Amino acid sequence: MPRVASPATPVRTSTNPLIAATLSNHPNVLKRNQACSKLHQCRRRKLECDAKRPCSTCIRSHAHAVNHAPPGVPMPPKPDCTFDDVAEVNTTVAEGPKNKYERLENRINELEMMLRQKESNPSSISSPDTFSRSNRQIDDSPSNYGRGYDLESRGSSGSHPSQSPPQHANSSLLSIGDNFGSYGSDVMWPNWPPSLPGPELLRHLVDVFFMFHPHANRLFHTPTFMNSLALPPSHPKFPSLPVLHAICAIGSLYTAAVTSPPLPNFDEVSPDEIFLERYRIKEQRPDSFAEQQAKLAKETAERLNTLGEDLFQVLQANIILTWFYWSHGRWVDIFLSSAHSIRLAVPLGLNMCPPFHSITKCERPPSILPPARTVIEDETRRNSFWLAYALERQHGCGNGWALSLDNQDVSQLLPVRGDQFIQGTLVQPVDRQWAQSPDLLLVNLEEQTDSFTLYIKGTILISQVKAFNLRFRSKHFAGDPTVASIYNVNEAFQNPENSVDPRGSAAFIELDHIVTSFRASFPAHLRNPITDNVVDNHLYTACLMPHVACVVLHDPHAEVRKSGCISALKILTSARAILDLIYSVWSTSFDITLLDSFCSFCWFVAGRVLVRFLQASIDANSIDQISTLRAEIDFVHSAILKVGQRIPLAHRFAKMLENLIVKHCGSMPQPVPLIFPRPVENSVLHALFEQSLHSENTISLHESLHEPGSFLSLA
Repeated sequence: MPRVASPATPVRTSTNPLIAATLSNHPNVLKRNQACSKLHQCRRRKLECDAKRPCSTCIRSHAHAVNHAPPGVPMPPKPDCTFDDVAEVNTTVAEGPKNKYERLENRINELEMMLRQKESNPSSISSPDTFSRSNRQIDDSPSNYGRGYDLESRGSSGSHPSQSPPQHANSSLLSIGDNFGSYGSDVMWPNWPPSLPGPELLRHLVDVFFMFHPHANRLFHTPTFMNSLALPPSHPKFPSLPVLHAICAIGSLYTAAVTSPPLPNFDEVSPDEIFLERYRIKEQRPDSFAEQQAKLAKETAERLNTLGEDLFQVLQANIILTWFYWSHGRWVDIFLSSAHSIRLAVPLGLNMCPPFHSITKCERPPSILPPARTVIEDETRRNSFWLAYALERQHGCGNGWALSLDNQDVSQLLPVRGDQFIQGTLVQPVDRQWAQSPDLLLVNLEEQTDSFTLYIKGTILISQVKAFNLRFRSKHFAGDPTVASIYNVNEAFQNPENSVDPRGSAAFIELDHIVTSFRASFPAHLRNPITDNVVDNHLYTACLMPHVACVVLHDPHAEVRKSGCISALKILTSARAILDLIYSVWSTSFDITLLDSFCSFCWFVAGRVLVRFLQASIDANSIDQISTLRAEIDFVHSAILKVGQRIPLAHRFAKMLENLIVKHCGSMPQPVPLIFPRPVENSVLHALFEQSLHSENTISLHESLHEPGSFLSLA
């Protein structure tokens, strides 16, 4: 029906927005007091109107007119019912004065607290940015970050895997706005945790974490996590505080928006120093933003741990914290935190999966966590265990200490593919591999294997090699037939304690075969970690692992000065295979500072092997080999130093390699062009294996890595 505008007519809306919305959406119902009739007769004649379209009065009037119309007079087919125009109903509930006052009071309290902090610390902290090294002056108080700041660019979690974060501060730097709280006054939740940075900065740090950290999208189901982050802090599904603090700490590696701890002065501190906190106390500097958040993550995680609340998220926070410690080369914290993570996973029941629980009858359930409600939740728990396992095993590769959880106590399914994890696809156990499956490391189910699966398998391989070296003597003493060697005397060993050559044992031969065949067992589509200039982070690291495992396995028995030493040949071949992988990723546009932190260790291992052969070449006065090996070592050192521009751990490895070169070879190598891949020929190796006349200058990689006080040893 045509509508006649009546602006002068007052309009009242329902106080219930749901009722108002329902009435406004109904096509045949008029609003209350919206008069209607032919020529407004309902109102003029003061007749009751039922507000229908058309109203009952108009229908009766039209029917009477049709029935009593003179013959030949045309009549309208429908009643002409007009009604007043009414403005649209506003369904928005007005904010009550009480809520408005509370919001204003909270904001006033925040501003007063910020002013007090500013007055108590007039000299703001200045720290060079990790990447651009540009000086900025900002207040490191967590509550001051992200409130009234404008993020000029912020990435999304769905970025290309080879994309790199901005290398200049102004591309991701938070600029201080004139309007303090332009964001917080409208969006800040009244109960926002004061220890967290503002929502805008927090979201930025979460974004860069998911964009650039290689394992973020496996530790969390990204869509689920981002949805929970949009909830109010009081919501039970809002992420736990230790998780958010830990993400803020590790996210500082990928943005210039916050401060990170400066690099230690390795002219005063040994790069292999275990207890860096001794020197940290002497610095007398305030904690950087990253250090603050790491401490808050640890404190809140410990509190929830003792209360038994959010235990799975406590595990996730500990894993992220260990990544932070690992990236910064904080040896003590790495060792304790990685061990805590893997041990916490045991009472949570994450190291095992039905039906492989203990047959012991006890009061405690296999897991103190409630059963997973969804496939995504179940696979997230499984991924978290494997990431905790990988952290502890990879870190343990650099020392001769016992591990925190035996491989025989791990009876867990391997992770599903990444696409299945994101989609929440259920994959039955019969179609998957178990950690205790026969030929686990050499059999890959193409339908259930991706780069992350190979990454976990490579970690298991390194763990098995370490366990063999660690337990060989005790097993041999106990008469274990698997370590009984066919050789009675190991001529390579100079120490009388090493009277048995493990290379003749069945366990060593089997392990050596697995190490040699591991990469060849990869599915055809997963044998090259670099495709079309795109680097698969997990696959690249998995390709490095068998070469590192070979060095760890054969290094104690390698004698580079003994002609025909198979172990020496194998460690040199592995070192040069790692060198080729470094060159492969170097020749792309990929930012190598985004590689997994374990890659720096792998490169460092290759560098140490090459240094060992360089000294042998110097003692043998082999000019050609000296030039080649110096060029190779320089290239490895350059790559590690490049990663050290972002990751302090790599900076330490570069300094350690420099010290090793100067100590055993006299000076740093000069840059020389290289040709890749590097061939390994018998004629080339022969010169390296010749006995040197300067036996007092010999360097044993095994001895150098196990010298007293050395933390980064190979075992």
